[in-house]
Amino acid sequence: MGSRSFRVVLFAAVTVLALSFGQVLAEFSVGLLDGGLRLAAVHPLSLVELGVVRRLAELGAFTLTGLLLGAGQARVLNHLGLRVPGWVLVTTLGYAVGMLGSRILATGMGWPQMMAPVGMGVVLGAAQWLILRREVHGAVVWVAACTVGFGLAGPAAAWRERALVQAVHSHRGGTVDTVFLMAQGMTVMALALCIAIGGAFIFSSVRSQVLPGPGSRMPGALAQFALLGLAVPLMICVEARMHSVPRTNVFRCDPFSSRSRSMGLQARVSPSDNDCPPVP
Repeated sequence: MGSRSFRVVLFAAVTVLALSFGQVLAEFSVGLLDGGLRLAAVHPLSLVELGVVRRLAELGAFTLTGLLLGAGQARVLNHLGLRVPGWVLVTTLGYAVGMLGSRILATGMGWPQMMAPVGMGVVLGAAQWLILRREVHGAVVWVAACTVGFGLAGPAAAWRERALVQAVHSHRGGTVDTVFLMAQGMTVMALALCIAIGGAFIFSSVRSQVLPGPGSRMPGALAQFALLGLAVPLMICVEARMHSVPRTNVFRCDPFSSRSRSMGLQARVSPSDNDCPPVP
C-alpha cells in the first residue's frame, strides 16, 4: 500500500513540476522571440504580422511544454514497470494540438480563453488513453482525470481576474500578489489531485497480460499532425480577422466616384461632405 501511494504521489508531482517548468520556459521563450523579431524587423510589423508571429511562437511553446510533460511522465511510468512506447510523442502532439485548437475554437465561438484548458485536457487525455488502454483496465478514467485536472485552470484564472478587478476598485494594491499566489495554488492543487486520482486507478488496474498493440501508431500521430496542419492556417485567418481594420464606406465618403456621378449625386454634395477620413 505504501509503495502504491508513493507511486501516485510521484506521478502527480512529476506532472505538476514538468508542466510548471515547461510553462515558465515557454513564456520566457515566447517573450524572447517576440522581442528579437521586433528588433530584427527592417520595417515595423503590422498588427496582423505581430499577432501571427506571436501565435506561432505560442505554438512552439505549447510543443515544448508538451515535450517536457511527456518526457517526465514517461520516465516515471517506465520506472514503475508500465511499457508506454510513444508516450512522449502523443503527449507533445496532444498538448500542442489541444491548446491551439481550443484557443482557436474559443476565439471563433466568442468564448473566453479560460475554456481552452478544458479542450486541451480532453485531447491530451484521449491521446494518452490510446496507449494506456493496452496496459490498464478501464483506462478511459484517465480522460476524465485530465479533463477535470487541466480544465480547472480555467475557473481559477476567472477567479483571479475577478479578484484583481475587485482589488483595483477597492484600492487594495497589496493583495495583488496574494491573489496570484492563491490562483496558482488552486490550479496546482486541482491538477495534482486529479492526476493522483487517475494515477491511483491506473496503478491499481494494471492488466496481468498486455493486450496486443496495433500494427503501427503512425496513423494516430499522422492524424494529430494533420489536425495541427489545419489548425495553423485557421489560426492565421482568425488572427488576421481579429486585427483587420474595417474599411470605411467608400461610396459615402467619396461622392465624386464614378458611381456617384452616374446616379446624379454630385450636384447635391456640400463642401463638408468632402472632408472624409482617408481610406486605409
